Amino acid sequence: MQIKKEEIRTTILNAAQQEFLIHGYEGSSLRVIAKKANTTIGNIYHYFDNKEAILEELLKEPVEGLNKLIEQHFEKEQKVYSLKEVKEIFDQMDDVVSLVQGSEIQYLMDQRLLILLDLKTTRFLELKKSFIQQFKEHMAWHLGLDDSDSPYVDIIAEMFISCIRHALLEHPNSEEAQKEFIQVFRMLCAGLVMNQEEKP
Repeated sequence: MQIKKEEIRTTILNAAQQEFLIHGYEGSSLRVIAKKANTTIGNIYHYFDNKEAILEELLKEPVEGLNKLIEQHFEKEQKVYSLKEVKEIFDQMDDVVSLVQGSEIQYLMDQRLLILLDLKTTRFLELKKSFIQQFKEHMAWHLGLDDSDSPYVDIIAEMFISCIRHALLEHPNSEEAQKEFIQVFRMLCAGLVMNQEEKP
């Protein structure tokens, strides 16, 4: 009986993550993953039942993070912030890393989320749709809209997801991704409006 080694399992997961990020889950093959992991397809089957089992393992932590985000932010008592309060919050964002680590934003700073966001098949597609729908409902609440299917909510949701995608693609390092996300998020939330407010 072959002994499973944690290093081999980790190497397979790392190779699969890179393949899924570059080519998408649907565009990746076990053959290429095996080659990049310096092993065989047969050996991969000693660790995972199939490609979807690899995906499931890779998405375990990011999905847990999204569930915490929903629990800690989306479902807790809401507060509507004035533009002045939003500006004050952003002005206090000097220590970006500790800000992110102490908030729900940290759950969005995981490159594996890009794999989830790009999925077109598998049972995780429903999870992706569910999260986006909950996010849209949350945004509709912030915007004071009754309809989460409003085109305005769609635009804001797409912009927010683009912020996440940009930060994670441009900065594989988590700390740098956090800084980039806060910078882009700050512009998205307040920059344009504040610039208009400051004009005479």
